[in-house]
Amino acid sequence: MAKDQLRDFHLFAMESALPFGLGIINNAKSGGFQKIMDVFKTKDPFSEFQVDGEASAKTVRDKIDQLIPGLGYPVVSVDVTVEENYPDYESNDQDSLVLTLNRIDSELDQLRSFLNDDSSKIDDQ
Repeated sequence: MAKDQLRDFHLFAMESALPFGLGIINNAKSGGFQKIMDVFKTKDPFSEFQVDGEASAKTVRDKIDQLIPGLGYPVVSVDVTVEENYPDYESNDQDSLVLTLNRIDSELDQLRSFLNDDSSKIDDQ
């Protein structure tokens, strides 16, 4: 349980808090305190700071990953399920398979015949 909480905190820090903090820093560098206050007055300042800091956060995560792989981009657990759906086969399925294979064989014979006829015409010219 504690390991899951630590992993979740790490994921939150890298995916949410880091871009948010770097967004504040980027706004402070470009427009000072007034620009930060203007963003706080918007409808969704958290998202705006995250968007503003995402490029810088990517750079920081890349550098962290160079030092310790997996630390900058934490592993996200996923749940995987496999559904096995096998249709009910009937005895006539084998019959239809045989019929289909026979039809393919017949059409291949026709194709060979056409190809042989055309190649003999080429030799005649």
